[in-house]
Amino acid sequence: MSLLAQLPSAGHKKGWPWTEEVDAGIYNTQKHWPKISIVTPSYNQGVFLEETIRSILLQNYPNLEYIVMDGGSNDESVEILKKYDRWITHWVSEKDKGQANAINKGIELCTGNIFNWINSDDYLAPMSLFYVGRTFTQGATIAGKVHNFYNDNPSFKDIIQNSDLSIENFLSLKDTFHQPGVWCDINNIRNTGKFSESSSYYFDRIFFTRYFLQFPQVIYNQNVLVHFRYHSSSKTIVIRDSKADELIDHYNSLLNDPAYNNYKKELQSALTYQLLPEKHISQWEFENVGERLYNRLSSYFALLFKYPGLLRTRHYFTKLKRSVL
Repeated sequence: MSLLAQLPSAGHKKGWPWTEEVDAGIYNTQKHWPKISIVTPSYNQGVFLEETIRSILLQNYPNLEYIVMDGGSNDESVEILKKYDRWITHWVSEKDKGQANAINKGIELCTGNIFNWINSDDYLAPMSLFYVGRTFTQGATIAGKVHNFYNDNPSFKDIIQNSDLSIENFLSLKDTFHQPGVWCDINNIRNTGKFSESSSYYFDRIFFTRYFLQFPQVIYNQNVLVHFRYHSSSKTIVIRDSKADELIDHYNSLLNDPAYNNYKKELQSALTYQLLPEKHISQWEFENVGERLYNRLSSYFALLFKYPGLLRTRHYFTKLKRSVL
């Protein structure tokens, strides 16, 4: 019997994952499918949560473990979780210490071979678990494409291919890294350690500076695996610039870590040409919102006297063109 027919009605909603499902017959192509463990950390994302849940369940993947760690939401999230209780391996709604803490707690419950977390405002693309399960090799990381989108701008199409995820490129920020498209051997995750719970934005990037140092094997998949949602309360939009010091402090600590002695050039390059310039320019932008063009130009050029190194960065000229003029 179709899982779609068993799940609660989608009401007036149409398309994936409301009135469509992945044909379970595609999994007849092999006898054994590695167990995939997915954790969804969530807090007050009830408006999106059901779509996330359905997109995972309606993959019809034959060896799935799905865990939802809700941080004690006071919106409709708990009612949604109760509605799908039969099909979720484990869920809880209780106060936590943030997104990284929720993911860490979820990992402790995982029993699968492959791990990823899918945030409650994103959702899987059809057949994504088929592609991940078919591609999986023990010890390797699978890196696929991610589709970024805005709910209120259907014409916006931005597909990001994870690429160049060597430790050298990752540390120097010359890689293309989009977390939802990165699926990991659970043993690699556990051997790397926990996600930093003191970080609220860059905990994934901080974690993977250790991960790719230890586990360099990456298999690139050319399929879109996840739809990544931009919206007004999205963490990506709201707090990115204000949390620049998280990654800057981490990079400074790595410069003094013997494990990264062979990568000091990459670390220093990232600090000099990207992280510190982005911080300085973001601070300027915050301080000059609403200023007239002449004042914006003069204060922007004055940054070069304070931080001469900005002149050697493309970020300085990109911001000049996009936001100053």
